[in-house]
Amino acid sequence: MKNIDSYLLDDEAMQRFIVEGYLTLNSDQPREYHDRIYNELEPLEETGPMGHNNLLPCVPDLRTMLNEPRVVGALTSILGPGYYLHFHRHDHVNYPDGAQPLHKDGDNHSHHAVDDLRRYHKTRYAMLLYYPQDTPLEMGPTGIVPRSQYVTRRAVDKLKKLGDRHKSEILQEIRESMDARAFHGTNRFQRYAEMEEEFIVRCPELIEEIEQASAPWEEAKIPLVGDAGTVTIVHFDLVHGRYAANLVGKQRHMVKFLFSRNSEPTAPSWNHRSADWQDIEQDCQAPVWRNVWSWHLGSEDSTSSTRSVENLSQLLLSPEDDIAIGAAYELGSMGTGLDVLWQQFISDDPEVRSVAAYGIVRAASRALPRLIELLETADPGLQLRVIDVIGDIALEAGSATSTLVSLSNSEDVKVRRATFEALGMVTQTDEVLAPDVVAVLGKGLDDEDAIVVRNATFAISRLGAKASSDSIIDQIDRNLSHWHHHVRGWSIEALQRLENPRAMELALSYLMSARWDPALKSGDREATAKTMREAP
Repeated sequence: MKNIDSYLLDDEAMQRFIVEGYLTLNSDQPREYHDRIYNELEPLEETGPMGHNNLLPCVPDLRTMLNEPRVVGALTSILGPGYYLHFHRHDHVNYPDGAQPLHKDGDNHSHHAVDDLRRYHKTRYAMLLYYPQDTPLEMGPTGIVPRSQYVTRRAVDKLKKLGDRHKSEILQEIRESMDARAFHGTNRFQRYAEMEEEFIVRCPELIEEIEQASAPWEEAKIPLVGDAGTVTIVHFDLVHGRYAANLVGKQRHMVKFLFSRNSEPTAPSWNHRSADWQDIEQDCQAPVWRNVWSWHLGSEDSTSSTRSVENLSQLLLSPEDDIAIGAAYELGSMGTGLDVLWQQFISDDPEVRSVAAYGIVRAASRALPRLIELLETADPGLQLRVIDVIGDIALEAGSATSTLVSLSNSEDVKVRRATFEALGMVTQTDEVLAPDVVAVLGKGLDDEDAIVVRNATFAISRLGAKASSDSIIDQIDRNLSHWHHHVRGWSIEALQRLENPRAMELALSYLMSARWDPALKSGDREATAKTMREAP
């Protein structure tokens, strides 16, 4: 691969990504490449084994685009060196007249949002969206909402959750009224269509409320139009969906790849010249942007709000998500603002406490003593929220390690899940892991809960060689046959990052046995005296 230094983003492009939540590139591959990719995608199944997470084995030449220096340079700038190509990928096909509402991708592939609301703001996950065909407006391009990546959509999500409960009840009624074969294979799509039709009949008022709450987001979305080879990299939590119906009578493919950061930043990973934040404009999200910029630099955010605590306390309770979150960050920048944040953080209102948590993360090490104290006496629900904040603080929260180790034995499965994820975050800069941390990580690999196992494996993958032991390698090897595909996916990555010859051999052995040959049949051409060449 070419040296990527000249392809790294500069300060301006990096700050623009932090603010807008996306950037667009053009692949260096010729038109013939994109045409070939399009044709190879056409016969695949969008959600079946021939496609979906198996896209790369089915269309291995997609890696050519992923390995372009321009693409690698942008991803390295955003996610740091050694980023991970996640095992989840998807070819989103916009069939003629297809539609998809605006949404944030499900958090099951990244960090599970506490209270179904609090996602991490820091750029630990990103998605790459690739068009193998020209995608004008009439072909139904993907639509995105710029600057939406840090904003919780509390009003919309609350209504949609209510709608999802109604849909689940309707689907269960349909399931109970039919033979199980009615849901086999592609039959399930017809059942889902019937569910949607019944939902429209039963819940017209709720649908109208959802549409009204969604209207501002729909108005703010923009289309990602572009020629074949257009590549857009977005923050994982950017709001997106199909911009419009496909009206051209030809399938539109948008191939989505997910990437994750392997380690917290300790220095800039782009062509960095100045630490100054260029105030693009006055915006209520500006405190968030500046803080994320400092995090990417690997430095402390030294800014402090000049507004009164009383004013910010009122703004914290605003129903406008961006205003409330901006106020939380400002309160977190002030010593006197923490008391307000604590009061809301321990409240029974999930919408307010999820916003307050962002301000506590902003306070970082100043909040740690109270966070650790809370863990000692809190019920599991509050423990979960505290651990989530500690994991988000990450490198500055190393003093919480021993408390996290003790909570790895919690009977509450959500507490254990959060604990193992946090352990992989707060110990990253430890030169040597304490023996009890290594022992706990190994124990997590054998937990009865698949997500605990996944998070323990993810933590080991992040920590690399210092988390390696013979017993951990043996357990990860056994987990290559785990029933949950997330565990299998992270196990492969962990084995490769342990810097251990036996671990690497186990990973390669598994990958060779799982190798997928895209050819329908091989070795069936007679070897004659003529030179054997590729068939035209």
